[in-house]
Amino acid sequence: MNYVERYAYQRFAGHSQNILNLQAAVQMFRLSLFWGLAIPRGMVTKPQNNAPHILIIGAGLIGLSTADALQRRGAKVTITEARPKPMRGTSYSNSGMVHPSQARPWGAALSSVPDDPDFERASKAVFDLARMSQDLLRQNIQDLSKTDALSQDVLSQSGSCYQIFEQSEPAYAAKEKYEALGVQTALMSDHEKTLGYLALHFPDDFGANAFTYGQALAARLAENGAVFIYDAGDLRLRMGRSPSGGEAVTAQLRGHIFHADHIIICAGPQSGEVLSQLDIVLPLVNKRGFAVNFDKPDMVLPQAPIMDAQTHSALTVLGETLRFSGTLGEQSAHPLLKRWYHLVPDIMRRLAPAREVWSGLRPLSPVGRPYIGPLSRSNLWVNTGHGHMGWTLCAGSGALMADMVLEGVEDARFALSE
Repeated sequence: MNYVERYAYQRFAGHSQNILNLQAAVQMFRLSLFWGLAIPRGMVTKPQNNAPHILIIGAGLIGLSTADALQRRGAKVTITEARPKPMRGTSYSNSGMVHPSQARPWGAALSSVPDDPDFERASKAVFDLARMSQDLLRQNIQDLSKTDALSQDVLSQSGSCYQIFEQSEPAYAAKEKYEALGVQTALMSDHEKTLGYLALHFPDDFGANAFTYGQALAARLAENGAVFIYDAGDLRLRMGRSPSGGEAVTAQLRGHIFHADHIIICAGPQSGEVLSQLDIVLPLVNKRGFAVNFDKPDMVLPQAPIMDAQTHSALTVLGETLRFSGTLGEQSAHPLLKRWYHLVPDIMRRLAPAREVWSGLRPLSPVGRPYIGPLSRSNLWVNTGHGHMGWTLCAGSGALMADMVLEGVEDARFALSE
């Protein structure tokens, strides 16, 4: 035990039932140093320099991307996560598609109906943000690959996506709607690329492994000084006083009170629960989705992700994994597998037993676009409600959030009306 470990253990291990081992004690010691002072339990901490200190709640794609955008601009960031590791919530078994083409919100959560002006405005706002985010993601993947933090195979071998239809009429109708939004697409059919089905080809979309990317991003954040606090499900938000004496939201965790310059809620489907501590109502509809991972069979498979227009689901090859994922509001993975057995029986018959079955909640907003911006409480922000577009929108949402927090940028398209 070195002197840092010894001091950390003496200072923290005996003061909280939540700190049960040396590693956790050292983590709390480093955390207290980050906030300015190694202190006994219960005292208030505050920053010591002029760099803004920003607390981000949630270590999924949205939280990590927000932290990355802020850290790049000189802010100090702390990321809390209720789970023991990053990328273990909604982001864990993502379908693996960066698809601005799918910017139209899913109708199951909407307060308006398709062709309603609000629906169309939401679709356009999400599409514009998705295109910006896509460019940022490509650059970020390239930067991470240069440092060996991310292997190039995070990208699919074919830089596009397909959406298959069993009937021609809905395919042509969908093509018109996509083109009205500004999406570049074309109808085609190919035995390998579209499994023989009539399909819409989206050349601007691409496949990529969201989990691998998120892990690499978290590692880079930590290397550059970000502090991660895991198993932080007991974090509480309260109204308090800022160091200057004004009213501000504070975070309380394991006996410490953190006065952050800004607190950003990026907790996905748990965002509403977090904000309810401050009596803020966040309109979200959390819809369950599923993912089933198989070892990739020894056969010819599509190189680009394939979406099923009927069920909001997809087939994606990610390295040595074949993943079926998606659906909306089902209670088990059975309907997902049944649907793909109908679509691709030859592939399904060649699969060994599933390696992993996963489910998670997607946070959908009833207004058809995410909430990104300030809340009515001083120093409190939100970045959530991305639904099925979290992987696509994460980098752009993080950059927009950083613009708002650090530069005072406003964007009413994504505001939450409290």
